[in-house]
Amino acid sequence: MVLILLIFVIGSLGLVYFFQTTFLDDFYKTNKIKSIENVGRDVASLVGEDDIDETIEHVAMSNEVCVRVVSNNEKYNYTGACTLRGLDNMTINMIANEVMNTEDNEKLFDDFHYQRRHDEQPEDVYIFAKLFEVNRENVMVLVSSGITPLNATISTIKSQYLIIAAVVVAMTVVLALILSRFIIKPIKQINNESKNLSKGAYEGTNVSPSCEEFVQLNSTLMNANEDILKAEKAKKELLGNVSHDLRTPLTMIVGYGEMIRDLPEENNEENINVIIDEAKRLSTLVDDLIDISKMDSVAIELNREVISLNELLKSVYHQYELFCRNQNIDLKLQLSDDIDVELDEKRIKQILYNFVNNALNYNNKQDKKIVIGCEKKDDVYRVFVYDNGEGIDDSDIDNIWDRYYKVDKEHRRHRIGSGIGLSLARQLLMAHGLNYGVESKKDEYSKFYFDVKAI
Repeated sequence: MVLILLIFVIGSLGLVYFFQTTFLDDFYKTNKIKSIENVGRDVASLVGEDDIDETIEHVAMSNEVCVRVVSNNEKYNYTGACTLRGLDNMTINMIANEVMNTEDNEKLFDDFHYQRRHDEQPEDVYIFAKLFEVNRENVMVLVSSGITPLNATISTIKSQYLIIAAVVVAMTVVLALILSRFIIKPIKQINNESKNLSKGAYEGTNVSPSCEEFVQLNSTLMNANEDILKAEKAKKELLGNVSHDLRTPLTMIVGYGEMIRDLPEENNEENINVIIDEAKRLSTLVDDLIDISKMDSVAIELNREVISLNELLKSVYHQYELFCRNQNIDLKLQLSDDIDVELDEKRIKQILYNFVNNALNYNNKQDKKIVIGCEKKDDVYRVFVYDNGEGIDDSDIDNIWDRYYKVDKEHRRHRIGSGIGLSLARQLLMAHGLNYGVESKKDEYSKFYFDVKAI
């Protein structure tokens, strides 16, 4: 950093030094000549006006040039501002003749020289002449200025420039050291610490409060470290949940299978249904894991189509009707207006199945009640699944949509799932662009919902 800054400063100073010492004389001559030409044209436009003497005097003095107006008519003659050096009538006539032969009746003469004193350099004199008519009278404006070579000035600039360059380089070194201390050092510290971020071991670094950007960067990395730790913890919990949820049905399947094999009299419908139920548990878990894996690897593709919302809810209701009747669960269907919606029917059913399974899992009451329904809410229709079960703690309600999160940590038998069902539902709802949420009161009820609009 220090080296790059020094190279930049020294290079910039060198470039300025080169232009100042090499082209200063040329720049000065070019600008002076333009000034002479502009003054000549301005004076020509003023000839014939009142108070021209004072005006020309002011123009000449402010631009440090000599001005003379020549005409056969004394009315238009002007010899103020200064005396044009070495211009006699013969020279003026020669200039007039040459100017008359130019296209614009104006010309710059740069071949005049004036020796001021024997011990000084000769001065180059540039004369701009413009010939024009005023009231049918030929008038010529002459503007001149001496241009002295800038050798002494350039020599002075060189001497001063070396001192200025030394001061600037010294200040640059000091500034670079300060920047290195307050910027580069914290960056290196943060970079070294961030190598532990993948392990969740980023502990942060001491950053000066005055460096707001570094404070924010350090805070962002600290938050990222916390998220990594949470993700690691959630994955460990997932492995524990999945391991337990796999082990229990597998044990039941193997146990009941061996019993039926060894004891033919136990080959009855009840024992076979146990094996079937446990196999379904495994299938549900595997389906959830496959779905979450697909959603991680590719974007969710929706097959939207126009469907009847009431028909969709009826289909989900009939899916669970027989099961709930056998389990003495009061399953209700609540319909609203018969509207059409544009949704992916298969995915929406998957969401509702997750809501219903969640209602079945977290309801231990004797008078179990579940409602699959829809109700009008302002300009939308709210599709919901209600249950009169355990409800959700306030501490859990913000986390239930997170992947791997599972409210039940005790793996009770009647609860199926690895904690990814609601996460799947959230991703599908977000892919549809639907508003969703949950209303719940501990030990009273839970109501999962999402809003749709009629076509």
